[in-house]
Amino acid sequence: MYKNCFQFSVMNEIINKNKNIFDKDFDFLGLELKTPKEYAIASFLFSLVFPFISWILDISINNIELSFHSILEMHLNNPLHFFIYFLMFLFSFFVFIFIKHKQEKELLLEKKILEKNQNIQKNSHLAKMIGEKDFSISSNEVSENLKEASKKDEARSWIASGKENIANILRLHNNISKLAYETLVNLIKYIDAIQGSFYLFDDEKNKIINIATFAYNRKRFINQEYSIGEGLIGQTAYEMDTIYRREIPENYVTITSGILGDKKPSTLLIVPLISDEKLQGILEFASLNDDIPKLTIKFIEELSEIIAQTVFNLKVNIRTEKLLKDAQEMTEELQENEEELRQNAEEMRSTQEELEKSNQDLEGQIAEVERSQKRLHSLLENASEVISIYEPMEM
Repeated sequence: MYKNCFQFSVMNEIINKNKNIFDKDFDFLGLELKTPKEYAIASFLFSLVFPFISWILDISINNIELSFHSILEMHLNNPLHFFIYFLMFLFSFFVFIFIKHKQEKELLLEKKILEKNQNIQKNSHLAKMIGEKDFSISSNEVSENLKEASKKDEARSWIASGKENIANILRLHNNISKLAYETLVNLIKYIDAIQGSFYLFDDEKNKIINIATFAYNRKRFINQEYSIGEGLIGQTAYEMDTIYRREIPENYVTITSGILGDKKPSTLLIVPLISDEKLQGILEFASLNDDIPKLTIKFIEELSEIIAQTVFNLKVNIRTEKLLKDAQEMTEELQENEEELRQNAEEMRSTQEELEKSNQDLEGQIAEVERSQKRLHSLLENASEVISIYEPMEM
């Protein structure tokens, strides 16, 4: 017992040390950061040094004047500045996600430690009373306490084992569809359900879409989508809360089995996947049993937070990859435009040189014509003088 107390005191100390890691990282800035939002803002402000350095380097190397037009032209000529801005926002976003996930894990661990400490104190008090020969506690009460403690330990062990199993699956897959199917299959088997579905919330369409269904040990392909508030799935999305039904609606979709036929399930459990107070998806389970244990519902609800966070991270990764691809395409397009502008400038310069040469040739031709006209005029004047001299001589 004392050994357990020592172990939990050590765990408490580890948590306190880990909670201060990022606080120490920002001590040199004189900041006291608590929320993920504050960390994200601080990281964004800290990352401003990188565009500042890129500006200084670009201005000093290319001798750019400090004016709005020059700065704008500098960005158009060097798309790297836009990429640095994009990385700044991306870095701040990942800091926000990391801190939020870290704090949630710390709260969960602290809750478990508190629960363990309460059990230890309770058992310690019981042992102390027995040690002081206070036999006012009946043997039945001691036995019941031990059974209750054993039952709680088994429940905690069952939940922990299930979470560990699903966590391993979540770590293995980067594809949302594969992750949804593998998670669904393992959960259906673990909680002894007969069928289940994994729904993903599409932010752009504002629809809840079925991406995986498993029933009677077989993969099923069902094309379903719901609006917010439509049916039990839409109701779960609207209320952002668990729905547990012992009475199945008449219009509930039934998946047939070769053995059971069209028999409807007896109980239905629908749990939303919520991360950062935003809907990420929905888990749906159906069972032939008349009741789903509270422990099972608690397990699915606790696990839903982990699954939701993983789905959210995968969505972010997909969006990030798309943004990076778009940024790369934009950079390539800007480079192509820059090359095209350079070629156009060279062509214009060549055309200008040709025009200047043509103008020079034309000016030469005009000068030659003027000289010819002068020579002709001079000849005409000389001829006129000769004629005027010749006429008096004849007279």
